[in-house]
Amino acid sequence: MNALRPDQIRKSNSEQGAALFVAMIILLVVTLLALSSAREVTLESRIVGNFIEQQKLTASAESGLRDGEASLVKPIAPLDPTATCTAGSNPPPCLLTLIGGAYSYNLRFGTNGMSRPYHPSNGTQPDSNHTINWYATPAPSGGQDGESENPEYGSMMTGNATFRYEVNSQAVSTLSGNAIYLRSTTAKLFDSGN
Repeated sequence: MNALRPDQIRKSNSEQGAALFVAMIILLVVTLLALSSAREVTLESRIVGNFIEQQKLTASAESGLRDGEASLVKPIAPLDPTATCTAGSNPPPCLLTLIGGAYSYNLRFGTNGMSRPYHPSNGTQPDSNHTINWYATPAPSGGQDGESENPEYGSMMTGNATFRYEVNSQAVSTLSGNAIYLRSTTAKLFDSGN
C-alpha cells in the first residue's frame, strides 16, 4: 500500500481550490448567457405581440372602411352631406359636409357626432377589444362646380354623374389605446336612366 507524503497532501488541497474557481467562472458565464437569452426572448415576444395587435387593428379599420363604402354606394340617388352623423340601430350613411366648403385632410374622429360606429348590414361583429368608427366626405372631383369626369355621364348638379366619396376609418384598442387610421375613396355612378 502506498502512503501519501504530507507535501503531496498539501499540493492536492491547493489544486482543489483552483478547480472550484474555474467551475465558478464557467457557471457565471453560463448564467450570463441564459439571462441574455431570456431578455432577448422577452423583447422578441413584445415585438411580436405589438405586431399582432397592429395587424388586428388594421383589419378592424379595414372593416370600417368597407362598411362605409358599402353604405355610400347602396343608395340609388346621390347623398346629401350633413353636419353630423346620425346614430341608431340602422343609421344612414355618415356623409359629412366639407369644413368651410374646402377639402381638408384633418381627421374628425375627436369631435362628438362626427363619425358612425361600425355597423355592417350582414351582422358581422368587430373584435370586442376594438372600437371602430368611420365617416365620409365628398372627395375632390369637380362636382361642386357642375363638372363631370366624363361629359357623357351628365352633370353632377343634376345628380347624373360619378360621385366620389372619401371614407375615413379609425380602429382603437380598448386595452392599449393604440389606434390605426385608414382612408380610401369610392365612386358611384348615378344615372336617372335618360
